[in-house]
Amino acid sequence: MQFSRYINLGFALAGLIAWVLLTKTSAAVMASMEVTDNALVGDMFRISTVVGLALGAGLTIYAYSRQDVQTWSSEVAVELSKVTWPDWEETKKNTIVVIIFAIVLSAILSSFDFFWKWLTDLILLQG
Repeated sequence: MQFSRYINLGFALAGLIAWVLLTKTSAAVMASMEVTDNALVGDMFRISTVVGLALGAGLTIYAYSRQDVQTWSSEVAVELSKVTWPDWEETKKNTIVVIIFAIVLSAILSSFDFFWKWLTDLILLQG
């Protein structure tokens, strides 16, 4: 398994994201239940932080221990290794195309908006 380092890094990153999201969720749940979220160490490390850490670590360990999740992760890593990533010049050109397209589309939509506003004002002011 040549991609195990990236797979493990992905699980670690998923665990950190789960920690942050579950900390926010547990803080919101505690606030809605009117439970005090006391500070444990400093002001940044609270009860909701510990709950989020425990839930995030538990979910990550559970997902890591499942064989179907390991298989899926390995398949994703193999498929990503087959992707041809664009070089820097191609990325810059495509970014410029997207920006120009967004500007042109914004101009078209704003012209429609001004036209319909003008037409609506014309109809309402005469009626």
